[in-house]
Amino acid sequence: MILPSNRKIIQYGLILIGIALLMTMPDVVMGFLFELVHFFFELLFIIFEWVESTLDKVIEHLFDTELHETQTIVFYLMVGIVLLPIYYLWRMLLRLFFGLKKTLPATWTLNKIRVTLFWQDLTLIDKIKWIAIAVGAIYLASFLFM
Repeated sequence: MILPSNRKIIQYGLILIGIALLMTMPDVVMGFLFELVHFFFELLFIIFEWVESTLDKVIEHLFDTELHETQTIVFYLMVGIVLLPIYYLWRMLLRLFFGLKKTLPATWTLNKIRVTLFWQDLTLIDKIKWIAIAVGAIYLASFLFM
């Protein structure tokens, strides 16, 4: 059994290894992620083809239809199957949007006040340190994106 303190060490170690890999081999990491997404879409396509083929056979067997009628029935059936989750997703996203529209301005104002108060409480030396750290971070980040 892994102790909670060791679990934190393992988690942070894995995060640091991931960051190190991303910084030293960004092309390999991005290539792997693209291949993973490609594999996921290929799997979805195979599942889609399997569902379509199964529906073709079931509709043709149940209703004793020709090829064109079977394809038409399967098409509209699949459109209906796909549109129902899209409708519920749209309603959920609208609810999320209007909730964020209410809470985001208050959160933005609160965080802006906190940052302003934090900045005003700093001494001149601490302000210079924060500016130097920010400039150094931007400078180092510019090497990653060139």
